[in-house]
Amino acid sequence: MAINTVTVTTAANWIPQIWASELSDASQAWTGLSDLVDRQYEDQLSIGDTIEIPNAANPAVRFKTADVAGTYSNVTETLQNIVVNLQAYVGFLVEDISEVQAKYSVRETYTSKSTYSLMATVEGDVTSGLNSLPDNFSQLVGSLGVEPTSDNLIRAVQYLDDGDVPESERFFWMSPGTHASMLKQAVFTSADYTTAGAIGSGRIKGTVYGATPHVSSLASTNPGTAGQSYSWFCHKKGVALVMQRKPTIHVHYDLLNIGWGVLVDTIYNFVERTILPKTLASTSPDDRFNVGVRGT
Repeated sequence: MAINTVTVTTAANWIPQIWASELSDASQAWTGLSDLVDRQYEDQLSIGDTIEIPNAANPAVRFKTADVAGTYSNVTETLQNIVVNLQAYVGFLVEDISEVQAKYSVRETYTSKSTYSLMATVEGDVTSGLNSLPDNFSQLVGSLGVEPTSDNLIRAVQYLDDGDVPESERFFWMSPGTHASMLKQAVFTSADYTTAGAIGSGRIKGTVYGATPHVSSLASTNPGTAGQSYSWFCHKKGVALVMQRKPTIHVHYDLLNIGWGVLVDTIYNFVERTILPKTLASTSPDDRFNVGVRGT
């Protein structure tokens, strides 16, 4: 039998809904690949759409025969073109009434988040062209969908060593699944092998067979296939990023819409570098500075 108490229903108009003082931001992947690769060429492309990088071969050596004229050495050098043809953008328009009445700064919030959206696209979105790079590396270890082993990584090191790749500035950019597989291997976690403390931190620290480890959910997946990934075991000079225009904010006031239009864009391309081998007088560059690690 109802006794006519004051309930949350009858007092509904007296009970306020309190908005949080801060927005709950969407999670963001680690975006640091652009700092690991070669970006020395982007400042040279103030105009135009192509950077031409000439190769310089090691000259051939010959042995002199007595009383016989020597032979001059010459090389018809090759070059690599990097075509910058990708433009990505984020655009939005905030009507004045929304900015005035909203509890939070609409325009400022979305403007600051737009840079992340662009860099996440540059580093990992399948439409950027980046995710096709490791699939095309000529040097690959491991199997798609299978956790990579220490032997796979040691083979990756050998690939780089065989190619006379400098020991400094090597990096291992990997998917979370590949990183998790490493945490299962004693060589990366046991105090018998390392003092990095991977068990306590849950992270592989220091270096991985001479390469700095970096984990990102943006690390290339195998497009269209769940549970597979391509991680990178590379040298800095193995891949070039040319950002002809770094994320740039453009703003205008739209009179008819009575609001501020904002567009943030970038012009760029990620390209695998091909580099001449030590072979004397060789004019056939290859991609030996890169190894793709197939895994989970």
